[in-house]
Amino acid sequence: MRKTIKDLLGKSFKCKFCGRIHKIEIEKIKDGKIEKIEKFISKILKGKKLLILCDDITWEVAGRYIKEQIKNNIPITLILKPKNEKRVTARYEYIDEIEKNIQDVSLIITVGAGTITDLGKLTGNKYKIPVFSFPTAPSMNGYTSPVAAFIKEGVKLTIPVNPPKSIYIDREILSKAPLELIKAGFADSLAKSFANADWKISSIITSEKFCSLPLKIVSKAEKKYINKSNLILKRDKKIIKNLMDGLNLGGISMIIAGSSSPASGGEHLISHFLDMYACQNNRELFSYHGLQVGTGIYISSLIYERLKHLNDFEIKKMLNKRNIDYDEKERILISLFPSSKNLLKDIFKKKNDNLKKMRIKLFEEWENIKKTAFSIVYNPVEIKNFLSKVNCPVYLNEIVPEKNLIYKTFLLSRFIREKITILDIADEIGILEEIANEYIKGNI
Repeated sequence: MRKTIKDLLGKSFKCKFCGRIHKIEIEKIKDGKIEKIEKFISKILKGKKLLILCDDITWEVAGRYIKEQIKNNIPITLILKPKNEKRVTARYEYIDEIEKNIQDVSLIITVGAGTITDLGKLTGNKYKIPVFSFPTAPSMNGYTSPVAAFIKEGVKLTIPVNPPKSIYIDREILSKAPLELIKAGFADSLAKSFANADWKISSIITSEKFCSLPLKIVSKAEKKYINKSNLILKRDKKIIKNLMDGLNLGGISMIIAGSSSPASGGEHLISHFLDMYACQNNRELFSYHGLQVGTGIYISSLIYERLKHLNDFEIKKMLNKRNIDYDEKERILISLFPSSKNLLKDIFKKKNDNLKKMRIKLFEEWENIKKTAFSIVYNPVEIKNFLSKVNCPVYLNEIVPEKNLIYKTFLLSRFIREKITILDIADEIGILEEIANEYIKGNI
């Protein structure tokens, strides 16, 4: 009988695509009603002290009820409240508050979406406390992922952490989540083809290990919801559950890869850059993570579409003609994020090392890159159609009011991570600025 990913939870297996041994540390993903959660938790850890981590919103959605249900364990509740912002976001400052409440805790139960999940995973990873995830919205793929994203010293970082041991999903609660969060999850899920294409390019240029299994498992799940936008907007429970399955498989794909590469490429750098800018300037985040990623996906699709018409000799000619002042790029970036100077300098150095490899290999590997990576992605018309039908933002100006910031996001977001993405290729051959200008004018 053919095994599914759920059959492989908690197990190791040899991959038929890359030949490596993959281990999925998550032990259980359970679909059930919140009323039955006590029985599920008791099987994991009976008679031990638990920390229920939520914010002031998710406490009312599910946290309060979960605490009332727990009888065989000792629950402690920590309700995070916004600090100088309208809603709790994944800023490292909240970790200090969590750390004060974890003495003798044997399990952290995260009740919430991306922010609460990442803060819980960060704390659990630091203190070697297992995490149990209770999602309140199908808004992102972090419920099952081995990474956590947060802002520290003004920089949006993504670091490896232990994934949750178990995830408990109540589709009734997911279907009642704020529609903007559901739309954010849908938009975020579309990143997988572009992230995998960027990952494939990086593997060719920098010899980063690549596996095609992550794309295969999420693509199969995607087919069950990607063309059902009308049902997503109607909060259809089956489609919402299919979307959540796709997002969870996206998180598992990162476990398989051993990094965020199959779920996060250039499109995510655009979202991270905007979060950093908002944090640095003491303003609210521009939008939910997934909705920002959606606008980044459309930008990536425009770049892939433009590049697919170039041959290797044109690439070589453009590379030779291009002269980038990296010192000036670094100076501008640090002027935008002065509190992040040291971290950015370190990232910039690693980035330049990878860019040197790219400039050497891009010409000789271009046809291979086009054949293997470009075949994965959707075109701009398809992406625009997917996003529009679910009423997600397509263009950055729908969430970012300043044209100058949009321009900077285009040209500088690639430098906040050392990884190679399609943004790097576009800028290194000299077309990113041209695309940015056309985009801002509304021509593409």
